[in-house]
Amino acid sequence: MILSVALCTYNGETYIAEQLESILNQEKPVSQVIICDDGSTDGTLKILSEYTAHFPDIIKVYQNPENLGYIGNFEKAMSLCTGDLVFLCDQDDRWYKNKTTVITDRFEKNPNINIISHNIKLFGKAIDSTEETTYWDIESVNPEQFKHPRDIIKRILYQGNIFPGMSIAIRNTFLKAHLPLKKINPVIIHDYELMLVASNKDSVWVEKNILGQYRIHPKQNIGYKTFSHFKNEKEALSRDSLFTVFKRFSFVKETIAGLNLDPSLENGYKAYCLQQYKNYLKNLPLLERWITKMKMKYYFHIFDYLK
Repeated sequence: MILSVALCTYNGETYIAEQLESILNQEKPVSQVIICDDGSTDGTLKILSEYTAHFPDIIKVYQNPENLGYIGNFEKAMSLCTGDLVFLCDQDDRWYKNKTTVITDRFEKNPNINIISHNIKLFGKAIDSTEETTYWDIESVNPEQFKHPRDIIKRILYQGNIFPGMSIAIRNTFLKAHLPLKKINPVIIHDYELMLVASNKDSVWVEKNILGQYRIHPKQNIGYKTFSHFKNEKEALSRDSLFTVFKRFSFVKETIAGLNLDPSLENGYKAYCLQQYKNYLKNLPLLERWITKMKMKYYFHIFDYLK
């Protein structure tokens, strides 16, 4: 298989060389690194020109004449990749040397799989932890929980994406069939959209091996605010969080329609909401439970969110 990398840069001089070194030192070499720069004003382009001079057959740099933004820049980079597999890549992370070997092997042995996402270790000065922590530790994800065909799409549609772009590799035939992106709302960025579509077809592989490091730092687009002060313990369901679950129904409906997902997922989300409602009530004392049920139905009209 021919391997391509879609890498986006924007003022990434601090870490881009470290990322490129980790890509170029893979046990199974990549054939193509497509870099789209979105108007960097620091030393990023100088660093990229030096790498291009040393690896002219592998690294191709495209400077956008105008700023496309995070999603638009990735869409361009992905569209330019010609390999059998496309690895999404941010400018500030690091790959383990066996990443391409493991991922390629999974794709070769599973022809029906279109996307693979692997686990990643969190690192960086913003991480206030002495223990090794992975992305899925924070999200309480265990690959073993995705045993049934609908498990992955229900998890990411109902509760939010848990597969960051830098951990994703995509079969290019699938990728090109779903470009340009539909961009149905600001929440569903490029990697989330592709994961939703692939999981709707039950063609996602969750790779339990840790194959890279996800850097947490103040200047990144996504991640710093979420992971710089994380908690490992699971918080109990509060009334506000219950309302958040119910209010998400409009987002779920819009996403199902906009991406042509399985329509039965809509009723599935209603059932999920009702289960969360029952879980919330059962933790209340009996009298308070009865009063809360009346308030929820007739004062707060919580079930109106499911219409």
